[in-house]
Amino acid sequence: MRNKAFEKFAEHLVSDVARVIRKTETLHAAFELHHLSRWHPASTAPYNQDLELRVAEDGRKTTMPFPCRHTNTDEWINVDLGVPLKIEPLEWRAWHRSKSPQPHQSSIFASGASTARRLSALQEHQIASGRPSRKPEA
Repeated sequence: MRNKAFEKFAEHLVSDVARVIRKTETLHAAFELHHLSRWHPASTAPYNQDLELRVAEDGRKTTMPFPCRHTNTDEWINVDLGVPLKIEPLEWRAWHRSKSPQPHQSSIFASGASTARRLSALQEHQIASGRPSRKPEA
C-alpha cells in the first residue's frame, strides 16, 4: 500500500513539474519577445540578425523601412538588396515583420521600365520627405 501511494505521489509530482516547466518556457518566450520589441542602443546590436533600425536624419529619429543586418565585418547592410548602408544607427530592435512593407528588389535583372518606375518612386519619396533628389549619373 505504501508503494502504491508513493507511485501515485510520483506521478502527480512529475506532471506538476512538467506543467511548471511549460509555464516557465511560455513566460520566458513572452519576456524575450517583450525585450526584443523594445528599442536598444545601437552599440548593443547583435550580428547577423534582421533588425529594425532608427537613424538620425535632419535632427529627427527616423526608422528604416526595411530590415538591416550588422555583419561580422562591422558593416550595416540592407537585407532586401544585400547592399552596404552608410549609416550610423541610434537604436535597434528585432525585425518582427516577415517582409518589408514595400520590398526592395535588386534591379540587376530588371527591365528599363521597371528601373524607371523605381527611380521615379525614389524621387517622389525624396520630395515628400523634403530631401533634394539628385539626378542619376549617366
